[in-house]
Amino acid sequence: MPNASDRLFNKAQTYLRSAAVLYELEDFDSCASRAYFAMFYAAQALLLHENGSLPTQQGIRTAFKNTFVDTGRVPTRAGNVLNQAYELQEMADYGHHFAVDQDQAERVLQEAEAFVNSLDHLAERL
Repeated sequence: MPNASDRLFNKAQTYLRSAAVLYELEDFDSCASRAYFAMFYAAQALLLHENGSLPTQQGIRTAFKNTFVDTGRVPTRAGNVLNQAYELQEMADYGHHFAVDQDQAERVLQEAEAFVNSLDHLAERL
C-alpha cells in the first residue's frame, strides 16, 4: 500500500494528466489551475517525505522554499515557477473573465510537468 507521500505524488500526476486534457480542450484557465495544484501536491509530497508531516496549507509554498530552495537542494527556479503558477491559478480560478491564454497555459503545463517529475525523482534519492 502506498504511503501518504506516494499518494500525493500520484495525485500530482493525475492532476498533470487532467491539465493536459484541459489544455487540449482549450480550457486554459482550468489547465493552469490543475497544473498549479499538481505542483502544490508534489511540493506537499516532498515535504511529507522529508519531514513526516505537513505545515498548514497556507504554509506549503513557504515551507518548500525554506526546506528545499533556500538550502540549495532544488534550484531557485523551482520556487519561482511554483509561485508564478500560484499567481496564474489565482487569476484563473477567481477572475471574472478568462485570464489565461494558450501560451501561458502551455508554459505552466510544461513547468508543472518538469517540477512534479523532478520532485518525484528527488524523493526517490532521499
